[in-house]
Amino acid sequence: MSGGKIFLVFKVKEQNFAYEAENVVETVKVERVFPVPLSPDYIVGVLNLRNNVIPLVDLKTLFWGERSSSDTAVIVEVDGRPIGLLVEEVVGIEEGEVKRARKVEGVKKEFVRGMFEKEGKVVFLVDLRSLTGTKKRRRKESRKVQREEVEASKGESLKGFVVFPSGREWFALPVEEVREIIDFPSKVSKVPKAPDYVEGVFLLRGEEIPLLSFPKAVGLEEVKENRAIVVKVKGRTLALGVEDVKEIRWVGEGGILKRGEGMNVIPLDGGERLALVVSAEELVRFEDIEDISSEGGEEKRAEVRRMRSFISFTVGDIEMAIPIEKVKEVIEVTSLVPMPNAPKHIEGVYNLRNSVIAVSSLPKRLGIKGAEESNKVVVLEGKPVGFKVSKLKGILRVEEDMVEPADRIESVEEKVLEGIIKTKEGGVIFVLDPDKVLKEEDIKFLKEGKGEDEGEG
Repeated sequence: MSGGKIFLVFKVKEQNFAYEAENVVETVKVERVFPVPLSPDYIVGVLNLRNNVIPLVDLKTLFWGERSSSDTAVIVEVDGRPIGLLVEEVVGIEEGEVKRARKVEGVKKEFVRGMFEKEGKVVFLVDLRSLTGTKKRRRKESRKVQREEVEASKGESLKGFVVFPSGREWFALPVEEVREIIDFPSKVSKVPKAPDYVEGVFLLRGEEIPLLSFPKAVGLEEVKENRAIVVKVKGRTLALGVEDVKEIRWVGEGGILKRGEGMNVIPLDGGERLALVVSAEELVRFEDIEDISSEGGEEKRAEVRRMRSFISFTVGDIEMAIPIEKVKEVIEVTSLVPMPNAPKHIEGVYNLRNSVIAVSSLPKRLGIKGAEESNKVVVLEGKPVGFKVSKLKGILRVEEDMVEPADRIESVEEKVLEGIIKTKEGGVIFVLDPDKVLKEEDIKFLKEGKGEDEGEG
């Protein structure tokens, strides 16, 4: 290669490196990084830069195995994909004639493809193509077809409910009405002359939403409301303040019992508890909130149809989610029976309504140190396995174009991610692929230890 080219020169550990200026997008100050589970040590995490998810590579770690304390990143394009490079200092723009790179102590040769001299000092040309890999992206359309096939296979056989308590009573709200589950809003503006069960309005991502007290709406004793279930009915978005959200339960038609005209219940804990099925559409008197919320129309309803649903939770400080069609239910476990010779992340088995499931600790499986564990377990659809998480957040619904394929981070050592959700607040949520979280040896162990009947009986 010969001839003068223009390069952006930057410094890492007192050594000058360069990248073709035509492939440099910008230089930014790193403010918030989202760690990626099971990623190589040279990947600090990902950035959400103006709604673009960008892997951040620590060049000091890549070349010398040392962690950088810098907050300066150079965003470059590698094979048409943006990657952030954590550098110590941007030196400037230089013109140079590229020559074959000489050996430099400590620097991995596969990441250097040439060099030139600047004022007597060697500048190494960085080559990051090996980081992007050669694996082809999965097409968005094929993912959509697969998802529709899963939904079609479930068909009318299962119905999902969000289960929550209110005082001594239990209730179940159909999943199709739920948009997401959030912490109770910290700032609620009162509405003059509103009914007593209307707490007020609050802002959620710039949208003004009426907040209703569920206990007051159904005439129960007042309890402290810690969560809010955001629902969408009749083209309108509103939130129901509730005490807590305990689980997401999928049941067949036979699991919904009729108790009187228009009253359905779901048995919990083998019939020890009964959750009354309620509908937000029947619960809310829309004339009471007519002046508060006026959204609606076919355009809004079309928007709902373009959304995807997930069960969201945290593992340590990392926000994660699993597509709702891959989740059977979310439960609380009390005690587990240990399994001899089990992989370290499988903490034991649990008897779930006469079916035995293995409980896997996601913090242990994903190598997230110092992460607390709750007793919340996400039970998978079609597999006798549940994932124990740090904190259950609830149902999350996002627009289709907010979900990116996970191959944006191709250098992750284990391909456990299905996608990446870009939140409107500038955050990142990692979508786990349950089939890939479970290793082949895990599946083999469960089959040999539990039998082909998946532990029934």
